[in-house]
Amino acid sequence: MPAFLLTAILLDKYGRKPLAIGTQWFSGLFCLAGSLMARNGPWKVVRMVCGVLGIFGMAGTYNLLFIYTMELFPTVVRNAALGCATQAAQMGAILAPFVVVLGGGIPFAVFGVCGVVGGILTFYLPETLHKPLYDTMAGMEEGEN
Repeated sequence: MPAFLLTAILLDKYGRKPLAIGTQWFSGLFCLAGSLMARNGPWKVVRMVCGVLGIFGMAGTYNLLFIYTMELFPTVVRNAALGCATQAAQMGAILAPFVVVLGGGIPFAVFGVCGVVGGILTFYLPETLHKPLYDTMAGMEEGEN
């Protein structure tokens, strides 16, 4: 809930794209840091904090997923695009327990790499803050040119 609230507050201040990149990198970097920590001993608490902060970042990203997807696509394909984005997110939720079973630092590393790569790929998306919502693909193409 705090991640959802924080992203909702920051959404109109910083924009969709920077916030999406930031939440993914925040999560990815903490997960990668968690992968380097020992499972037992004094680093156990630090690893747990890295895990919680990684989940916090991805919760923020998940909150942005629906808003950003709705604004990226024109009306004629918006429903299908949102369905595909939701399906991809649910597929990730289904596969996550299989990654966790690998144990050790591997799950943290996999989730961390996914967060960092996702943030890098988000650089290729346009910013949608204060931009019009287009009705058709042709209208979007004209508006972007």
